Amino acid sequence: MLRDCEVLYGSPPPELLREAPNLRWLHLPSAGIGPYGDLTLYADRSVTLTNASGVYGAAIAEHVLGMALAMLRQLPYYAKQQSMGTWKRHPDMRELSGSAVLICGMGDIGCKAAEKFRAMSCKISGVRKLFHDIPPGFDGVYGLHQLEEAVRGADIVVSCLPSTRETNGVFNAAVFTNMRPSALFINVGRGSAAVEADLIAALEKGVIAGAALDVFEEEPLPSNSPLRFMDNVLVTPHCSGASPFCCDRNYELFFDLLTRYVAKKRLYNIVDFFAGY
Repeated sequence: MLRDCEVLYGSPPPELLREAPNLRWLHLPSAGIGPYGDLTLYADRSVTLTNASGVYGAAIAEHVLGMALAMLRQLPYYAKQQSMGTWKRHPDMRELSGSAVLICGMGDIGCKAAEKFRAMSCKISGVRKLFHDIPPGFDGVYGLHQLEEAVRGADIVVSCLPSTRETNGVFNAAVFTNMRPSALFINVGRGSAAVEADLIAALEKGVIAGAALDVFEEEPLPSNSPLRFMDNVLVTPHCSGASPFCCDRNYELFFDLLTRYVAKKRLYNIVDFFAGY
């Protein structure tokens, strides 16, 4: 079937794309492109690749907000107490209101997360690959090369970064050391953005207060990972984009793109193979 395919919607085994010489357009049902960004997979190097950017932002933004509130209000601690039948207050409960939030990655997910935090009276700064201007909802913007400086004033650091050459391992020991000891790190982008060994060390030594993580270097997260057993870490299994509405949004997006394709109009959500998103 692939040999005759011109338009493909889905995530087929990447190596099979070499058997699709007539493929002109591949639409992924995910925002991240993973292995599909490798041009050598395509018999025709002029293939257009589009993604589902815009589909998952609302759900992921709510997940980020929920993680932040859960950690600041010590809900994992109280859930554990409930299961154990104990009754004790945690000594360190904080408010989200008034917090300084740094959002790394200012695409659809980052901007929707900023809206949620803004509604909670937070001060929002952002980090993106290149500094252009300060968009609505942000109080300041840093370039990715300024990450070590950007994290210094943040109470909460959120990574929505995609997996690219520039973003791999940017959250390392130097960055964690520059964060406030009371800071919370949240990652819903890609696990490759954080050096996991450095994050574990920062959490164990009290360099940062805690982490809420939905993505990891290796998934599923190994059963013996220290992250599974830390009281100051909240782990979810790469589920932040889960929502009953996402399938409908994905099909609506694809059919709109397909209508444009048939009419020979310009597509949107086109992936830049060089940039990786």
